Amino acid sequence: MGRRGRVVLRRIEDRVRRGICFRKRLAGLEKKAEELAVLCDAHVGFVVLSCSDDDRLHHFAAPATS
Repeated sequence: MGRRGRVVLRRIEDRVRRGICFRKRLAGLEKKAEELAVLCDAHVGFVVLSCSDDDRLHHFAAPATS
């Protein structure tokens, strides 16, 4: 089986599709951050500013595991 090759990253022009992609990727990022906190006993947190019409601020802080 061959590799797919490099994916070109570019802005999603459709506002609805861009919002859906943002929410899905944000959920994935939160899941990975929580996994990192649990597996490595690390303090993990991040802040994301949505560049949509509402300019919403999203934040995540992994709970202490110990």
